[in-house]
Amino acid sequence: MDKSNSLKGLLELDSGWRAGLILDVRPLESFHRGHLSGAVSHPLGHSCQSDDVPSIILPPRHEPLLVVGEASQQFLELAKQLEGRGRVGVTGLAIDDQDLQSLPVEMIATGSSQKHLWSAPPWLVDHLDLLPPPAAGPVLDLACGSGRAAVFLAEKGYRVTGLDWQREALEMGRWLARSRQVECDFLPADLRDLQAVPSGPWSIILNFRYLQRDLLNLCHGLLLPGGMALVRTFRDAPGYEGHPHPRHRLGAGELLGLFPRGKFQVIAHESGFDADGRPAAGIVARRN
Repeated sequence: MDKSNSLKGLLELDSGWRAGLILDVRPLESFHRGHLSGAVSHPLGHSCQSDDVPSIILPPRHEPLLVVGEASQQFLELAKQLEGRGRVGVTGLAIDDQDLQSLPVEMIATGSSQKHLWSAPPWLVDHLDLLPPPAAGPVLDLACGSGRAAVFLAEKGYRVTGLDWQREALEMGRWLARSRQVECDFLPADLRDLQAVPSGPWSIILNFRYLQRDLLNLCHGLLLPGGMALVRTFRDAPGYEGHPHPRHRLGAGELLGLFPRGKFQVIAHESGFDADGRPAAGIVARRN
């Protein structure tokens, strides 16, 4: 088997390649000369330390990742470090200009790339077309974490405010917004203090993977008439003993009860599992 077929076959067997999740840590000039199609550039120089790869730029931990570098020992160590951070399915590949030239033209690209590896919550992406337009008013993201949902909507033209108590996560959100050249307001707030929630009114309220029942009870008063709440969080399920603690999981049918008829019109509702295997329930509800 010649080198071209060998590398092509290796890539076609790699789960990160097949998923289109490729992190290229080579120098930027090398990336611009040529890279694997669909790769995202994040140059690391000679250090190749996982601490230099912010988790905010990476896909969810349960998804595969192919790390491409120039020196095999460096990026193989990086792959091990990423796995040590709780990722699964991280593989590494040493590649140079000659290797790239040996591949079919459809497997390579040149220049810069606008693609990113991180993803917004699927519940938001799947129901984006149901949302009021950006002109309808601002968006509030409760327990926004590192800001993926907020930045995703900001790229669509929405004005988004994200609240979270973890200042480190908020800093990551600000970094992500800058990297995508959008503006978001990321504000520290202890959501257990309901007075810390700005009154708005808001056209959209987001709440993902965080359950605080009295916070959800505020949604009707915080939303504009016709405003939308998008919530997806953990639920209880028979036999499930993982995280989070049962008190932070929804009971059967509980999410519907938090958005009652008369106050809301339920546009979508699902009780199932997230991609990482955790039981979850989601709702899209419009304020009457």
